[in-house]
Amino acid sequence: MIAPELVEKLQKLNREEKLEVVRFLNEELSDEMQQYLEGRRVFKIPSRFVASDGGAAMRRVLEEKQIQVD
Repeated sequence: MIAPELVEKLQKLNREEKLEVVRFLNEELSDEMQQYLEGRRVFKIPSRFVASDGGAAMRRVLEEKQIQVD
């Protein structure tokens, strides 16, 4: 929930200032996501699979590699 004081201040900003706030928040969230992903193992799904069956494809790949899937 956004603090009422913050909402009031944001509403008073002009368009350019609001865009700057959005840019700032986007950068902050991107940095947080990057930190979250660092050190995580990434599995590549072969390109022959389409996005709609990506989950099933990932399961098959993991099973083929004998990685335990819960």
